[in-house]
Amino acid sequence: MTGTNTTTGMKVMTTTTTNDAVRCVRRAGVSLIAWSLLLAPAITAHAAENQPQESAISTHAKSFAAAVKRDSQIVGAKCKDGAQRVAVAARAVAHEVATAAKRGAAQTRAAFRGEKPDSAGSLPTAREQ
Repeated sequence: MTGTNTTTGMKVMTTTTTNDAVRCVRRAGVSLIAWSLLLAPAITAHAAENQPQESAISTHAKSFAAAVKRDSQIVGAKCKDGAQRVAVAARAVAHEVATAAKRGAAQTRAAFRGEKPDSAGSLPTAREQ
């Protein structure tokens, strides 16, 4: 606040009191709260209208992920089945090889003894067992 000194004709600055500063801060706080309360419903209504929509890309990504998961489960099941089949085939081949080796060994022993080897073999094949 400014005042005029009557004796000198000069303007004199008067100091603001603490009460004036408190009143000013109080008014600003009250008006801020009032505006916040008045605008809150409008802001929340506007925010509710702007819910994010799923884009075509995110929809595609989700469906692609589901397809990959489904396909990987199918491939995994087939791999397990295939691994079982390979193991069974390997056992059968190993048995055939062992039988042939035994048959060959029996024929070799018979030849060393001077016996005539059997043309059909002395051991049955795996299919005959």
